[in-house]
Amino acid sequence: MLGIATLIFIIILSFKLFIAMNRHYEVMVNNGVAPLKVRAVQISPLLYIPALAALVLPISWLGGLLLIPFGFLLLVPGITLGKKYSKMFECSGTDVGVAAGRTMSNIMWLGIGVIVFILGNSVISFLI
Repeated sequence: MLGIATLIFIIILSFKLFIAMNRHYEVMVNNGVAPLKVRAVQISPLLYIPALAALVLPISWLGGLLLIPFGFLLLVPGITLGKKYSKMFECSGTDVGVAAGRTMSNIMWLGIGVIVFILGNSVISFLI
């Protein structure tokens, strides 16, 4: 039950971060980030949803434990790109750059939180 509540929370937060990145698109492009990479950072929180859904929802026909590495692969772009660009923009000195850096930092930390939840959920399910 807690997993479904967490899934709903992650879905809401992922869409909120996706929308927030729309506001920072021009700032990032004007500061030298390629538009394709901006879209990759923007879409990356939406990839957290299937990574978490693979564990929370009872999808036994997809292969059980094979979903865990696949889920982790979906988390990698958001964490790496979020870390890279959050450092760059949080030190930019402009208010809009700092706000964009915070949004990308939130994307990174949401991905790390999903990893912690997946690992915790896996450990508890193996113990039970």
